[in-house]
Amino acid sequence: MAWSLLIVIIPGVTLFFAAYLWGTWRSVQHIVDQAPQSSTRQLKSWLLVALMSGLCLLLPTLMQRDPADWLDFFILTSAYVGSAFKPVRALQIILGLLVLDALLGLLLHFIWTDIGRSMIVMLFVGVVVIGLVRAIVISHELRAAREEIARLAVMNERLRIARDLHDLLGHNLSLITLKSELAGRLLMVAPGRAAVEIQDIEQVARTTLQEVREAVSNYRQPTLASELEGAQEILAAAGINYHYSGDKVYLDRLPSTSETVLAWAVREGITNVIRHGQARNCSLQLIREEQNILLEILNDCGYDAPVVSPNTNSGHGLRGLAERVETLGGTFSAGLESNGHFRLSISVPTIQKTSGSITDPGHHSSNNDER
Repeated sequence: MAWSLLIVIIPGVTLFFAAYLWGTWRSVQHIVDQAPQSSTRQLKSWLLVALMSGLCLLLPTLMQRDPADWLDFFILTSAYVGSAFKPVRALQIILGLLVLDALLGLLLHFIWTDIGRSMIVMLFVGVVVIGLVRAIVISHELRAAREEIARLAVMNERLRIARDLHDLLGHNLSLITLKSELAGRLLMVAPGRAAVEIQDIEQVARTTLQEVREAVSNYRQPTLASELEGAQEILAAAGINYHYSGDKVYLDRLPSTSETVLAWAVREGITNVIRHGQARNCSLQLIREEQNILLEILNDCGYDAPVVSPNTNSGHGLRGLAERVETLGGTFSAGLESNGHFRLSISVPTIQKTSGSITDPGHHSSNNDER
């Protein structure tokens, strides 16, 4: 091979690999940053494809020995195209590269097997890169959608609380204001009637205070039935397959303390599945035992969390749940299994003890309804 030819080929090969590595690095950075494609970036991608395609045509033409091996440059160009363009556009460009590869092979009288091998590998590599990039993009979009679902759930809960408090306090506070103004005007001219109005104000204030306490108690103690319905809705919105098994008949027969802990367990477990699990499937089952009820939440693609107990310092939500279960004398476990699935399991008693006596499972003590 003449030295003059090497002077052209070596810089050409160096330029090709420099363009390929730089373009691939830019594509990876764009995928990680999830930045929208700008016209400037698209123009640079097209210029890189043109440069790499030109070198793919030039270098085999200049070679004098084993020129068919240089068709592999088309494979690298196809890989870059798969990462730099949207799927449909990338396939169109790869098909164009296939045509160039075949025409160059025919023009230079390459062996058909070399041409066919190059075309098959080029198409395979391009399609695989397109699939990988698309999978990464979909994963990012799914994670963003889950975060948005969680944010909207919190926002809707805040709006619900604000609406409930407005409905609860608006009328009573307006009534208190009107009666206070009336009592102030009657205080000098009709003290007896003013005293009646003040008594009414006191009664309305006491009623309002009781209603606020009941509302706060309801916020703090979710029901198991509502949490199960909410779990189905939020998992469906997140695109996670959900399976529930359990007898709903005995849900209403649970003591209030056990029901509250089970409800918090469902909420905490489903929240972890949405935020951390990257799950595709989630199952929830309630199993009635002799004097206990067992709740298990299992999801695939488990998040990286250790086994949690009340004495650990990790997993604040799960640790708080473990403390609630321990207070009732139940059992708690949470952690990754050998198959990579994450299992949350708690067992709480179906009877509760109050003042040294056992309360009937179907009876909800009023003392436990407020905290």
